[in-house]
Amino acid sequence: MPTAPLDGPDEWYTVLDGVWQCAGAAEDNILCIGCLEVRLNRRLVPTDFITAALNDPHYGHHSQRLLSRLRPEAAED
Repeated sequence: MPTAPLDGPDEWYTVLDGVWQCAGAAEDNILCIGCLEVRLNRRLVPTDFITAALNDPHYGHHSQRLLSRLRPEAAED
């Protein structure tokens, strides 16, 4: 899915380098949450994300799926 559509919720996020590497993603890859989780064979959890404004649930217009990974109590997927 598009990670930053012009007319809808985004899936812009940053995870720890180790998480990205475990997924076999190159530095220049852009993956939606679903594609990253398929590569990892697991659901992302809040500790997978680095501390950054971009990962703040109140930043931007995140998708419900991303919000549910940033703070699991926020939404069900």
